[in-house]
Amino acid sequence: MTESLAELESAYVFKRGEYEVYSSFRNDKRRREWLTVRLLLSHLLSADAHICYRESGKPYLKDNSYCISITHTIGYVGVRLASQPVGIDMEYRSERVLRLIPRFVSEGESKFLNPQDIVGSALVIWSAKETLFKLFDISDVDFSEHLFVSGLNVKSPSGSFWGHVCKDGFQAKVRLHYFFQDNIIVVYC
Repeated sequence: MTESLAELESAYVFKRGEYEVYSSFRNDKRRREWLTVRLLLSHLLSADAHICYRESGKPYLKDNSYCISITHTIGYVGVRLASQPVGIDMEYRSERVLRLIPRFVSEGESKFLNPQDIVGSALVIWSAKETLFKLFDISDVDFSEHLFVSGLNVKSPSGSFWGHVCKDGFQAKVRLHYFFQDNIIVVYC
C-alpha cells in the first residue's frame, strides 16, 4: 500500500452501508487496509464486487461468485479468490513472534523450527494456522491443540507442506504453500 488515504478515498465508490463501517475505524492504517482490499477486489473482479461478513467475521462476496480470503500486514494487503474455499495469511518478518511460539507451536511441531531461521519458520507455522483458521471458519480454536503442520522444511524461499485440523470430531488435511517476498511471509491454500 503506497497510496495515501486521500488517494484511496477518492478512488473508491462506497456501497450502501460501507461508509458507516469505514468511518467507525479509529486509525488511518485500518482505513487504508479496508479501502485497499476493496480497490484491489474491484480491479480483480468489478466495481460491483461487494464484501460481506459472516457472524464469525469471515468475508464472503455478496454475489457468491468466488470464495474469498483477505490478509494484511504492515504496508501490504492480499486477497485470494477461488471457486472453492480458500485461505491466505501474510506476516511481516518480526522477532516478536519468538515470544509467542509456546502459544501456537505444539511440542511435536518444534522440530519444524529451522535453527538457521527460527523467525521465518515460526512465522510460516503461525501463518499456516491462520490460513487453516480462515479456510475452515472454526470457532474456539486453540492454535497449538487443534491446528497442526507436518512435512514442513523451511530452508528455501518457497515450498509446500500439510496443514491439519482436528477439533470436536472434525478432521481435515490441506496442502499449504508458502513463499518469502522481501520481509513478508505468505501462506495460502
